[in-house]
Amino acid sequence: MTELAKRDFQKQYSGSYLGFVWVYLQPLLFISVLYFVFTYGFRHGSSKDGVPFAVYLIAGMIAWFYIADNLNAGANVIKQHAFLVKKVDFRISMLPIVKLMSSSIPHLFFVFVAVLVAAFNGIYPSLYLLEIIYYFFAMQLLLLGFAWLTSSTNLFVPDIGKVTGLLVTFGFWLTPVFWDLSGVPERYRWLIELNPAVYIVEGYRDAVVNRVGFWEKPWETLYFWMFTFGMLWLGISVFKRLRPHFAEVV
Repeated sequence: MTELAKRDFQKQYSGSYLGFVWVYLQPLLFISVLYFVFTYGFRHGSSKDGVPFAVYLIAGMIAWFYIADNLNAGANVIKQHAFLVKKVDFRISMLPIVKLMSSSIPHLFFVFVAVLVAAFNGIYPSLYLLEIIYYFFAMQLLLLGFAWLTSSTNLFVPDIGKVTGLLVTFGFWLTPVFWDLSGVPERYRWLIELNPAVYIVEGYRDAVVNRVGFWEKPWETLYFWMFTFGMLWLGISVFKRLRPHFAEVV
């Protein structure tokens, strides 16, 4: 499975002159532009507690990059590897895991970039940074459930891929990536927090910037894991039911 993840990573950029460098270069340039714009362009100042907005933004952005990339890729992962469907010796259910693994290496690189940016602005790493491991694991389980559900149903209902694309587009604006959750009135905030991506994005900021433990948010943590285990159960159930019919539609 590790070898397959490596091949998947290499295949994404085969044929281009810079190859796998693009997987780092594009997001790195985007992060650099954001940092310059919000630090020197808009002079936004700080979002809260004296934290420069650019640092706050980048810490959440790297989590959203991973979520958005794998939501879109997960829905099409079986279609892209249709040649493996009829191989009886290959567990097709491993493909979403392979996709998550192949995108983990650049993601961890950008976590390092976010920590460097924070340190450059006087926010040095603390023990809370270890929470990244927890939030990364939680994010992968959530995305895995989504991937099993959408990759299997997308073979039979092609509109699922388009729905996933819309989910990513609207999810970006409904998740506090560019804006601060604390600015939402308390009575409406629970509606925003129904989005499980909020828990992950805010969690990355808590680990890198805010130094807040996930145990300090018991209700948000409970809701996230209930949602995630529910999505895993749904994804596994639908995948198992549809798996015998994959060969008929690919």
